[in-house]
Amino acid sequence: MLNPPLKRALGLYATTAIVIGSVVGSGIFSSPSEMARDLPSAPYLLGVWVLTGVLTLFGAFTQCELVGQMPKTGGLYEYFREVYGEGIGFLYGWANFMIAGSGAIAAISFFFAMYFENFMPLPHFTRALSAMGVSETTPWNIPFLGAIFPYQFLGRKLVASFLVIFLTALNIRGVKLGGTLQSISTTTKILAILAIVLVAFIAGSHVGTLSHVTSSTIIVQKMGSGGWSSWTLIGAIAMVMSGAFWSYDGWGNVAYIAGEVREPQKTIPRAIITGTLIFITLYIVVNLAYFYILGVEGVANAPGDRVASQMIFAVVGAGGAGIIAALLMLSAFDTTNSTVLTNARVYYAMARNGLFNRGSAKVHEKFQTPHHALMLQGAWSIVLLITGSFDLITSMYVFVNWVLYVLMAIAIFVLRKRSPDAERPFKVPGYPWVPAIFVIFATAFLIITLVTDIQSYQAGTQPLIKSATGIALVLTGLPFYCYWRWKRRRVDNG
Repeated sequence: MLNPPLKRALGLYATTAIVIGSVVGSGIFSSPSEMARDLPSAPYLLGVWVLTGVLTLFGAFTQCELVGQMPKTGGLYEYFREVYGEGIGFLYGWANFMIAGSGAIAAISFFFAMYFENFMPLPHFTRALSAMGVSETTPWNIPFLGAIFPYQFLGRKLVASFLVIFLTALNIRGVKLGGTLQSISTTTKILAILAIVLVAFIAGSHVGTLSHVTSSTIIVQKMGSGGWSSWTLIGAIAMVMSGAFWSYDGWGNVAYIAGEVREPQKTIPRAIITGTLIFITLYIVVNLAYFYILGVEGVANAPGDRVASQMIFAVVGAGGAGIIAALLMLSAFDTTNSTVLTNARVYYAMARNGLFNRGSAKVHEKFQTPHHALMLQGAWSIVLLITGSFDLITSMYVFVNWVLYVLMAIAIFVLRKRSPDAERPFKVPGYPWVPAIFVIFATAFLIITLVTDIQSYQAGTQPLIKSATGIALVLTGLPFYCYWRWKRRRVDNG
């Protein structure tokens, strides 16, 4: 029996909701605290959010041209395969499966469970662990990577696993169902975030002040006393850019589902640009609210990095904790759904080309979804979740992803030269300057990040060079690539 095609069921609203939902997850509610500790200046931090937002927009413009020219299911996997060959395309898909996509599902679903615990106590299985001769803090040491803690927070991990299973099952039942859920949850999430920001500015005048937003006293003192050099400041900016890029990441995921979007050459570029402008604006406004109420020191010292909770506590007291917990659960639910929906299409596309588990190429006869790819993605996400390894690998994810984004932008120049007369429904505005600026800034960010990682490793403040280890993890896909190519040849030769 022939494989049924994927169903084109998504319009502009659902596609834009997927763009926003893929980005606005847990990062904006937790990353600002760590960023403020690394760079204690509200103006500098707001400048970083603006700069990384502009670079994200430039990257979005670049991807819009690619998706307009090649509106294929699989997104960047297909673009890399076309421009650089199937080896690079495979490594992108492998990185997505092993680290980026599945790791994000595990991390964000765990974030959901963490706030779920505000409403219902979760078991720690202390007696069962004791009977096994282990405790919550018993580590598993992975050579060259570090320690993971599979016995820690087992109650949260079970709740997170149920969420992954539920959303995987729901998305198997149809892309339209998943898209409708995305539209509802994303709209509700944006309205809720805006409501909380309004409460902060209107009801928080008794604790907030504009001087919190404009002060750079701590940075000036550090530079003046000789505690920080210019290179230290540049390194700190690169570190906080990494946090901002993590929060902004996901804007390109919608290209993975090009085969299920109506008029993808028009719809996806519109969705990416509209969604990107919305979440950049949202992030800047939210950070303004954080700094207005708490100041940079309050943001940096928010208990458990729960900066949104701390902001509302400062404005309305303990009564706002439940509201924030519910908002964060909604946000995590929404982002987990969009990540489950989109990323499985990469493995479907790889399998169709004979470069992944062949079952992942199957499409459900009734629901017209890549059900095997969705189930495999869900299973691996739960493995990362239960073992706790997601926390280790996602710290390496931003560097790897931005290496791939640089390759994406360079692909524009390659295709313009290779196929100058090809139809391009969307062209990057300001070409060649916009993609060139994106490549230059992104490359500089990668170099500074690598140097800072090496210095931190040499100083003993981190156990490994995260950026280099992330690249090494991606390269572990090469034996699998060789195996699947060999297997494909055997099938082709009968």
